[in-house]
Amino acid sequence: MEQFESEWHAWHDERLAALATPFGFLSVTGLHWLEEGANTWDSAPGVFERRGSLIRFLVEPGRSVGPTAATMDAQREAAEREARQQESQGQDARPGAAGEPVAEFGREADGTPWMRVLAPGCSHPWLLADHTVFEVIERDGRLGVRIRSSRSALLQNFVEVPTFPLDVAWTVTGTFTPFPEPRTVRIATALPGLEADAVTVGEVSFELGGHTHRLTVTGSPQTGLRADFHDYTNGESTPSWRTLSLGVPDAAGKVILDFNRAVVYPFAFLPWATCPAPVPENILPLAVTAGELKPLRTIGESGINHPVGIIDLSRGFDMPEALAWLEEAGADVIRFRVHAGVPMPGPIAADAFIVAGVTGADDHAGEEVVAQVREFAEDALAVGTPMVGIGSSGAALLRRAALTCDGTETAAGAGGVHGPADGAGANGRGRGTSPSLVVSPDLAGDRLLRPYVRRDEATGLGIIEVDVLAEAANGTSARSRGERGSGEPVQDRRRVWFELIDRFARLVLTR
Repeated sequence: MEQFESEWHAWHDERLAALATPFGFLSVTGLHWLEEGANTWDSAPGVFERRGSLIRFLVEPGRSVGPTAATMDAQREAAEREARQQESQGQDARPGAAGEPVAEFGREADGTPWMRVLAPGCSHPWLLADHTVFEVIERDGRLGVRIRSSRSALLQNFVEVPTFPLDVAWTVTGTFTPFPEPRTVRIATALPGLEADAVTVGEVSFELGGHTHRLTVTGSPQTGLRADFHDYTNGESTPSWRTLSLGVPDAAGKVILDFNRAVVYPFAFLPWATCPAPVPENILPLAVTAGELKPLRTIGESGINHPVGIIDLSRGFDMPEALAWLEEAGADVIRFRVHAGVPMPGPIAADAFIVAGVTGADDHAGEEVVAQVREFAEDALAVGTPMVGIGSSGAALLRRAALTCDGTETAAGAGGVHGPADGAGANGRGRGTSPSLVVSPDLAGDRLLRPYVRRDEATGLGIIEVDVLAEAANGTSARSRGERGSGEPVQDRRRVWFELIDRFARLVLTR
């Protein structure tokens, strides 16, 4: 088991390193499909002129654009290939075959660079301008230019890809059965309206969960097989599909399916990917709770997202309005239902985290999970990630974590939170009071939230008593009407919550 874990961690570290390279897929910031004739866009360093499979680049005056290292390597390899072909009586190889070029390059007499696409599926980083690479791609007869920037906000803020807990039970042996001939199948892609041809080479059968399953695979039995698949976690804890590398079958056709190494495609991070979807039959009728989860950090047309993680210790405090307000303000709300077995993220994977739970709820997380969340909260507080505790158990957990970080008490000996919500009921309110609400010291000291907060001297946390604030608001509005303070306490409480959420969202989005 120790070797299994160490090998997985080494693989995972390599995976993260590959994603974080300067012009890797996390550097993609846009995709422009080329029409016949001149094409340009804001920030383009010139004009991409398309004539069929040929693209010429006309640089804008005053800009400096040159070939990438990949382009220079391709030009050198083309010259060497031409020399070899001349020595062998000029025999031509098929473009796109193994080791053969998918594009050719050159310069006109005036220095204008050109590129001709020779084979379907071409992806080539052609030109470099400052910190930006312009990659030419061919997809289903369409030519496009994909933008890769080493200063991408996503790349600069990348930390990790969250995963399910490592579990050797998700590693099984399968048998590869090749098709008599490879089969070309029409499939969808991650880009709406774009389809692709997938060449499938056989099936892999395996036992999992007491049933036999089959996946149609692509790739090659000589260089490695791959299976794209759907499962019941898709759309919840994972993207719409994931992919798994199976390696090379042995002499008996045996392969290892380690679903702990199932990875998300680039489309999970950004909208400009053209990743292939699984063939229709590749649906596993179970929840594969292994491998990579949805990334928290993503990027879109409006820029990098602002994830706020909601860690649910129970279902007692659902916060439907509060979450809607957060999303309307521009935050990307991601729920981690740890009471239902969803794994924890890393402590810096989001802009902020909210721990929510109600003491005594029937579905409350057990002691082991609560201890894991408390350890997570300690790490998050230590690295300065903003934290909020809501509901009786959410608030108490955050206070215990703060006491442990401070060294004042051990986690086991820490007391409950000071506040009006101890003994909260299943709806998050006990004896008519609002749930406890505590915030980490950095939030407590921020000018946006400071007027609502009183400090807990033992921990430095901020305590927000929503009912007290609502009663004060009620009294103020009643005095303005010349009344004794009868007002509408529910509406006042709702108004206070809205104001708190609005200020919290502005604080998170501008950090």
